[in-house]
Amino acid sequence: MNAGGIVLQGYGIRAWLLLLVFLLAASCGYYSTGSRTAGDIKKIAVPFLENETPEPEIEIGITQKIIDGLVKDNTLKVVSESDADAILEGSIVEYRNVPYIFNTTQEEVRAEQYRLIIGLNVSLLGAKSNTYVWRDKNIKVHADYYLETTTDQTFENALENVYNDIVESILGATVQEW
Repeated sequence: MNAGGIVLQGYGIRAWLLLLVFLLAASCGYYSTGSRTAGDIKKIAVPFLENETPEPEIEIGITQKIIDGLVKDNTLKVVSESDADAILEGSIVEYRNVPYIFNTTQEEVRAEQYRLIIGLNVSLLGAKSNTYVWRDKNIKVHADYYLETTTDQTFENALENVYNDIVESILGATVQEW
């Protein structure tokens, strides 16, 4: 009888586990592991941003990095304006590269660490409805670096970090994770 009880008990545990797995799977039916975009946007156009800063041609690099980031993320397909569900509009309103931390000796005061700051003002226009999905989003990001360093905190890495943060901000405004 004990042997039979163990088998029944083992069967009962398996039945409960199977029921639990089924209930968990069924409850997830209302949720999606994918992502949803604002207004069901699947395709986006990214024309060159306007450059309102004295930094020459910065709009080319930033626009290309936004496109690269969107392609890499693969949530939205980057297409031409005529094929787009939405168009990213905007301008670069701030570009600063400023001394941030100083080293003071008896002979001199010298900047050791710099802060790169880039600000954008962007909007997402629904191409078919010709209304804004979101408008005038101010994105201001920064990264720090050293001029003389043996670490990874170089200007190039700071610039890459700033670009990544810009793309994440745009994706965050456009794509809603569920």
